[in-house]
Amino acid sequence: MENWEFREWQAALGALDPRAAALVGLAAAERISGCLDDERFLRHGPRAAEAARELLRECWSVAGFPDGDGDGDGSASTRIRDVADELAGHVAACQNLSMTEVFRSYVPLAGDEDEGPVEEVPDLEEFLEEAEPEGAVMMHFDALAAMEEAAAACAGGPWDGALRCLQVTAMAADRHDPRLPGPVAEVRRQREDLLSVREADGAQLRHVAARLRTRAQADAAGWRRATERLGLLHD
Repeated sequence: MENWEFREWQAALGALDPRAAALVGLAAAERISGCLDDERFLRHGPRAAEAARELLRECWSVAGFPDGDGDGDGSASTRIRDVADELAGHVAACQNLSMTEVFRSYVPLAGDEDEGPVEEVPDLEEFLEEAEPEGAVMMHFDALAAMEEAAAACAGGPWDGALRCLQVTAMAADRHDPRLPGPVAEVRRQREDLLSVREADGAQLRHVAARLRTRAQADAAGWRRATERLGLLHD
Protein backbone atom coordinates (compact mmCIF):
# COMPACT_ATOMS: atom_id res chain seq x y z
CA MET A 1 0.00 0.00 0.00
CA GLU A 2 2.50 2.55 -1.24
CA ASN A 3 4.91 1.71 1.62
CA TRP A 4 2.46 3.09 4.16
CA GLU A 5 3.94 2.83 7.67
CA PHE A 6 1.36 3.11 10.44
CA ARG A 7 3.76 4.30 13.15
CA GLU A 8 5.03 7.08 10.92
CA TRP A 9 1.43 7.93 10.12
CA GLN A 10 0.57 8.14 13.82
CA ALA A 11 3.54 10.43 14.40
CA ALA A 12 2.48 12.69 11.53
CA LEU A 13 -1.04 12.95 12.93
CA GLY A 14 0.29 13.54 16.44
CA ALA A 15 2.23 16.55 15.19
CA LEU A 16 -0.96 18.21 13.97
CA ASP A 17 -3.26 20.51 15.86
CA PRO A 18 -6.01 18.32 17.42
CA ARG A 19 -8.67 20.00 15.30
CA ALA A 20 -6.68 19.36 12.12
CA ALA A 21 -6.09 15.72 13.07
CA ALA A 22 -9.80 15.31 13.73
CA LEU A 23 -10.49 16.55 10.21
CA VAL A 24 -8.41 13.75 8.70
CA GLY A 25 -10.36 11.21 10.71
CA LEU A 26 -13.72 12.74 9.90
CA ALA A 27 -13.02 12.72 6.18
CA ALA A 28 -12.01 9.05 6.31
CA ALA A 29 -15.14 8.14 8.26
CA GLU A 30 -17.29 10.09 5.81
CA ARG A 31 -15.80 8.18 2.87
CA ILE A 32 -16.56 4.75 4.26
CA SER A 33 -20.09 5.77 5.25
CA GLY A 34 -21.15 4.73 1.76
CA CYS A 35 -21.05 1.09 2.83
CA LEU A 36 -23.86 1.69 5.34
CA ASP A 37 -26.44 1.51 2.56
CA ASP A 38 -26.16 -2.25 2.08
CA GLU A 39 -29.76 -3.45 2.43
CA ARG A 40 -28.68 -6.85 3.75
CA PHE A 41 -27.34 -5.09 6.82
CA LEU A 42 -30.02 -2.43 7.12
CA ARG A 43 -32.78 -5.01 7.37
CA HIS A 44 -31.26 -6.36 10.56
CA GLY A 45 -29.96 -3.21 12.22
CA PRO A 46 -31.01 0.11 10.67
CA ARG A 47 -30.55 2.14 13.83
CA ALA A 48 -26.79 1.60 13.90
CA ALA A 49 -26.40 3.11 10.42
CA GLU A 50 -28.68 6.01 11.34
CA ALA A 51 -26.70 6.66 14.51
CA ALA A 52 -23.44 6.62 12.55
CA ARG A 53 -24.67 9.23 10.08
CA GLU A 54 -26.05 11.36 12.89
CA LEU A 55 -22.72 11.11 14.64
CA LEU A 56 -20.85 12.29 11.55
CA ARG A 57 -23.13 15.32 11.25
CA GLU A 58 -22.62 16.17 14.90
CA CYS A 59 -18.84 15.75 14.54
CA TRP A 60 -18.70 18.35 11.79
CA SER A 61 -20.99 20.57 13.83
CA VAL A 62 -19.18 20.38 17.15
CA ALA A 63 -15.94 21.60 15.59
CA GLY A 64 -17.75 24.51 13.93
CA PHE A 65 -17.44 23.10 10.45
CA PRO A 66 -19.83 23.76 7.53
CA ASP A 67 -23.48 22.86 8.01
CA GLY A 68 -22.97 22.92 11.76
CA ASP A 69 -24.07 25.47 14.29
CA GLY A 70 -20.59 26.94 14.36
CA ASP A 71 -20.85 28.00 17.97
CA GLY A 72 -18.48 25.43 19.43
CA ASP A 73 -20.41 25.59 22.70
CA GLY A 74 -20.88 22.97 25.37
CA SER A 75 -24.28 21.91 24.06
CA ALA A 76 -22.70 20.75 20.80
CA SER A 77 -20.13 18.73 22.73
CA THR A 78 -22.90 17.18 24.78
CA ARG A 79 -24.80 16.19 21.64
CA ILE A 80 -21.81 14.49 20.09
CA ARG A 81 -21.07 12.61 23.30
CA ASP A 82 -24.65 11.40 23.51
CA VAL A 83 -24.69 10.14 19.93
CA ALA A 84 -21.21 8.66 20.28
CA ASP A 85 -22.34 6.76 23.37
CA GLU A 86 -25.28 5.33 21.46
CA LEU A 87 -23.10 4.25 18.57
CA ALA A 88 -20.53 2.82 20.97
CA GLY A 89 -23.26 0.60 22.36
CA HIS A 90 -24.02 -0.74 18.90
CA VAL A 91 -20.34 -1.33 18.19
CA ALA A 92 -19.75 -3.09 21.50
CA ALA A 93 -22.69 -5.39 20.86
CA CYS A 94 -21.37 -6.21 17.40
CA GLN A 95 -17.89 -6.99 18.66
CA ASN A 96 -18.70 -8.88 21.84
CA LEU A 97 -21.65 -11.03 20.86
CA SER A 98 -21.62 -14.10 18.68
CA MET A 99 -23.15 -13.83 15.21
CA THR A 100 -26.21 -15.66 16.50
CA GLU A 101 -26.69 -13.18 19.32
CA VAL A 102 -26.05 -10.26 17.00
CA PHE A 103 -28.72 -11.57 14.67
CA ARG A 104 -31.26 -11.99 17.46
CA SER A 105 -30.45 -8.64 19.08
CA TYR A 106 -30.81 -6.79 15.78
CA VAL A 107 -34.20 -8.22 14.85
CA PRO A 108 -36.22 -6.01 17.27
CA LEU A 109 -34.43 -2.90 15.98
CA ALA A 110 -36.06 -3.42 12.59
CA GLY A 111 -39.51 -2.62 14.03
CA ASP A 112 -41.13 0.02 16.16
CA GLU A 113 -41.14 -0.77 19.87
CA ASP A 114 -44.52 0.93 20.22
CA GLU A 115 -46.00 -1.51 17.72
CA GLY A 116 -45.08 -4.53 19.78
CA PRO A 117 -42.61 -7.30 18.98
CA VAL A 118 -41.65 -8.22 15.45
CA GLU A 119 -44.02 -10.96 14.37
CA GLU A 120 -41.78 -12.78 11.91
CA VAL A 121 -38.19 -13.59 12.86
CA PRO A 122 -35.97 -14.29 9.84
CA ASP A 123 -34.25 -17.65 9.65
CA LEU A 124 -30.74 -17.53 11.14
CA GLU A 125 -29.11 -19.63 8.43
CA GLU A 126 -30.70 -17.46 5.76
CA PHE A 127 -29.42 -14.34 7.51
CA LEU A 128 -25.89 -15.68 7.78
CA GLU A 129 -25.89 -16.66 4.12
CA GLU A 130 -27.20 -13.40 2.70
CA ALA A 131 -25.37 -11.12 5.13
CA GLU A 132 -21.98 -12.73 4.41
CA PRO A 133 -20.50 -12.55 7.94
CA GLU A 134 -16.97 -12.36 6.55
CA GLY A 135 -17.98 -9.58 4.16
CA ALA A 136 -20.90 -7.19 4.31
CA VAL A 137 -21.80 -7.39 7.99
CA MET A 138 -18.25 -7.44 9.35
CA MET A 139 -17.41 -4.54 7.06
CA HIS A 140 -20.27 -2.59 8.61
CA PHE A 141 -19.07 -3.38 12.12
CA ASP A 142 -15.64 -1.98 11.26
CA ALA A 143 -17.20 1.08 9.63
CA LEU A 144 -19.28 1.82 12.71
CA ALA A 145 -16.24 1.43 14.95
CA ALA A 146 -14.20 3.76 12.74
CA MET A 147 -16.88 6.43 13.00
CA GLU A 148 -16.92 6.07 16.76
CA GLU A 149 -13.15 6.60 16.75
CA ALA A 150 -13.55 9.67 14.54
CA ALA A 151 -15.95 11.09 17.13
CA ALA A 152 -13.36 10.50 19.85
CA ALA A 153 -10.87 12.50 17.78
CA CYS A 154 -13.32 15.39 17.55
CA ALA A 155 -13.57 15.32 21.34
CA GLY A 156 -9.81 15.76 21.59
CA GLY A 157 -8.68 12.14 21.56
CA PRO A 158 -6.31 10.48 19.09
CA TRP A 159 -7.47 9.37 15.65
CA ASP A 160 -7.05 5.60 15.75
CA GLY A 161 -9.37 4.68 12.90
CA ALA A 162 -6.96 4.86 9.95
CA LEU A 163 -6.24 1.14 9.88
CA ARG A 164 -9.89 0.31 10.34
CA CYS A 165 -10.84 2.50 7.36
CA LEU A 166 -8.22 0.69 5.29
CA GLN A 167 -9.69 -2.62 6.41
CA VAL A 168 -13.18 -1.53 5.35
CA THR A 169 -12.06 -0.45 1.89
CA ALA A 170 -9.90 -3.55 1.42
CA MET A 171 -12.77 -5.84 2.37
CA ALA A 172 -15.16 -3.97 0.08
CA ALA A 173 -12.89 -4.37 -2.93
CA ASP A 174 -11.86 -7.94 -2.15
CA ARG A 175 -15.32 -9.29 -1.38
CA HIS A 176 -17.23 -7.49 -4.08
CA ASP A 177 -15.41 -6.03 -7.05
CA PRO A 178 -11.90 -4.66 -7.71
CA ARG A 179 -13.44 -1.52 -9.20
CA LEU A 180 -14.59 -0.45 -5.75
CA PRO A 181 -12.25 1.84 -3.77
CA GLY A 182 -9.54 -0.23 -2.11
CA PRO A 183 -6.87 0.44 0.51
CA VAL A 184 -4.44 2.06 -1.93
CA ALA A 185 -7.03 4.70 -2.81
CA GLU A 186 -7.78 5.24 0.88
CA VAL A 187 -4.09 5.68 1.74
CA ARG A 188 -3.79 8.25 -1.04
CA ARG A 189 -6.81 10.17 0.22
CA GLN A 190 -5.61 10.16 3.82
CA ARG A 191 -2.21 11.45 2.75
CA GLU A 192 -3.79 14.18 0.64
CA ASP A 193 -6.01 15.20 3.55
CA LEU A 194 -3.09 15.31 5.95
CA LEU A 195 -1.09 17.54 3.62
CA SER A 196 -4.08 19.85 3.19
CA VAL A 197 -4.59 20.40 6.91
CA ARG A 198 -0.85 20.59 7.62
CA GLU A 199 -0.41 23.45 5.15
CA ALA A 200 -3.42 25.41 6.44
CA ASP A 201 -3.24 27.95 9.24
CA GLY A 202 -6.02 28.45 11.76
CA ALA A 203 -7.91 30.93 9.62
CA GLN A 204 -7.84 28.63 6.59
CA LEU A 205 -8.80 25.45 8.40
CA ARG A 206 -12.54 26.06 8.13
CA HIS A 207 -12.27 26.31 4.34
CA VAL A 208 -10.08 23.21 4.23
CA ALA A 209 -12.71 21.41 6.30
CA ALA A 210 -15.40 22.31 3.78
CA ARG A 211 -13.26 21.05 0.91
CA LEU A 212 -12.36 17.79 2.66
CA ARG A 213 -15.95 17.12 3.65
CA THR A 214 -17.28 17.79 0.15
CA ARG A 215 -14.72 15.47 -1.42
CA ALA A 216 -15.30 12.74 1.17
CA GLN A 217 -19.05 12.90 0.58
CA ALA A 218 -18.44 12.62 -3.17
CA ASP A 219 -16.23 9.56 -2.55
CA ALA A 220 -18.96 7.98 -0.43
CA ALA A 221 -21.54 8.70 -3.12
CA GLY A 222 -19.25 7.13 -5.71
CA TRP A 223 -18.99 4.00 -3.58
CA ARG A 224 -22.78 3.81 -3.38
CA ARG A 225 -23.18 4.30 -7.14
CA ALA A 226 -20.63 1.60 -7.89
CA THR A 227 -22.22 -0.92 -5.55
CA GLU A 228 -25.68 -0.07 -6.86
CA ARG A 229 -24.53 -0.52 -10.46
CA LEU A 230 -23.03 -3.88 -9.57
CA GLY A 231 -26.16 -4.94 -7.71
CA LEU A 232 -24.34 -5.20 -4.39
CA LEU A 233 -26.83 -3.27 -2.27
CA HIS A 234 -29.61 -5.76 -2.80
CA ASP A 235 -30.22 -9.49 -2.55
